[in-house]
Amino acid sequence: MKLNNSRLRFAVAAIGLCIVVIFTYLGSHINVQADGETIANLQREADNINSRLAELDQQRRQIEANIGSARTEIERERQIQMYLDQQIAITREEIELLEEAIENLRQEIEIKENDITEKQQEHDENFELFRQRLRAMYMFGDASTLGLLLGADSLADFLSRADTITRVAQHDRDLMQRLTNDRIELEAQHTELERRREAEEELHKTTEQKRDVLTRQSQEAAIRIQDISSMQAQFEADLAQTQAMRNTMERELQDVFRRIQWAQNPFVGGEMRWPVDGFTNISSHYGWRFNGRDFHTGIDIAGRGIYGQPVRAANSGTVVVANWSFTPGRGYGMFVIIDHGGRISTLYAHLSNITVSVGDWVEVGQQIGNVGSTGWSTGPHLHFEYREGGNHRDPLTVLRPR
Repeated sequence: MKLNNSRLRFAVAAIGLCIVVIFTYLGSHINVQADGETIANLQREADNINSRLAELDQQRRQIEANIGSARTEIERERQIQMYLDQQIAITREEIELLEEAIENLRQEIEIKENDITEKQQEHDENFELFRQRLRAMYMFGDASTLGLLLGADSLADFLSRADTITRVAQHDRDLMQRLTNDRIELEAQHTELERRREAEEELHKTTEQKRDVLTRQSQEAAIRIQDISSMQAQFEADLAQTQAMRNTMERELQDVFRRIQWAQNPFVGGEMRWPVDGFTNISSHYGWRFNGRDFHTGIDIAGRGIYGQPVRAANSGTVVVANWSFTPGRGYGMFVIIDHGGRISTLYAHLSNITVSVGDWVEVGQQIGNVGSTGWSTGPHLHFEYREGGNHRDPLTVLRPR
């Protein structure tokens, strides 16, 4: 049976209402929760990164203040040497954090781009639906709302049509408002996306600036060399204090050796290889120095350009100590101890970086760190010790010819 015009108009309106309701629901729920959680997590990470960057900036400012407070050029030079590795370590961490921040921002940009794409698609589909509603209204524009109502077969039909027409009209208004809101939101998202892209570009520029700083710092470190005469001057300037510091250093190190769980296997055998390739100068030998006031428990290997050079295991063994913490101007700085079996060990001190962990088995010649100037040091060098049962011996008696 053919539908009369009023029933056809009613059916078109009802279908239009269903489409609006279904599309509105789906459009508002796709990926909103997942993207929201991801953005929230990225923002928390960004806050943590910014907090750590602020801490590093404060540390750097404190170092600069310490250097700036030096009263003489000699004291200023000593401060620079003391904080050399710490400055470089701060710059390296800043670069790592900035790279992490760039990656987080890149993920946010990708999510925002996907959101804009989905929102644009939703807007286009809503606009097409709006066009269809306008077209339907135009095609059936000869019939009035009153005509649709008067064409009802019963009171129930009349009330049902009246309710449907009211809902359709309301959803038409809602659809128009939604199109307006979508356009406003799209413009806002485009603005935010552009802001984040600018922020990413700024982070790239800052990272490159930090890389330049790191390069300059490393170059400055590379031309320095341990000044043993300066160290002697420092030692003798306040003999009681420096001797007490040396005694404390030795006691702390002896305590470290006492706490080591030594391997029960015999010595791995063979000669000890030279720990820094291409650098053979010994700036301070094993034994008494500083006019017999200080006993040096190892040898110091130094030379122009030694900073950052790989430090290699003198023999195979297990890493039993990898000390990262240090106080500028005090102690051995960052150091590594390797157990070669038979209670024989080697120590590598004043490192700028450590590339192994406690428990690692290393082969002879394997890199375990990089030459630095951490701890009590007046310039980049490697302090190398050879010990038997925890007692130091002259390393040159066991080291392979250079």
